[in-house]
Amino acid sequence: MIATEFRENCKQYNNFAVWDVESMDAFFEGNGILSEIFENSYNMPLSAFNERRSEIEVSDMDIMKSLLEQVNDKHFLIFTFHDDNHWELVQLQNQKIMNFGIDIEDIANDHVFILIMDKVLM
Repeated sequence: MIATEFRENCKQYNNFAVWDVESMDAFFEGNGILSEIFENSYNMPLSAFNERRSEIEVSDMDIMKSLLEQVNDKHFLIFTFHDDNHWELVQLQNQKIMNFGIDIEDIANDHVFILIMDKVLM
């Protein structure tokens, strides 16, 4: 999901949490299902990820996005400091449309952040 889509539909989501991911190790440790999805998607054991990282031609962000898209019971928005998604979330916060439980404008510039949410059943 991209933040502009989220802006248009933000009231369709609830149970927000912001996950501060400082490394790929932290990403995989954050939820056990992610390592299982990784192993199925990339046909390698997670224990080999660091030594075989060069075999995967996409960025860490793309790996995260790909794996999160396969988690069916949650919705995710990935952002980093001052990327388009981050700016959109900052605007939502500053306009008091959304409260993320943290100051979304004041985040580490060397981490990846993931907004985790549930879709409201209508």
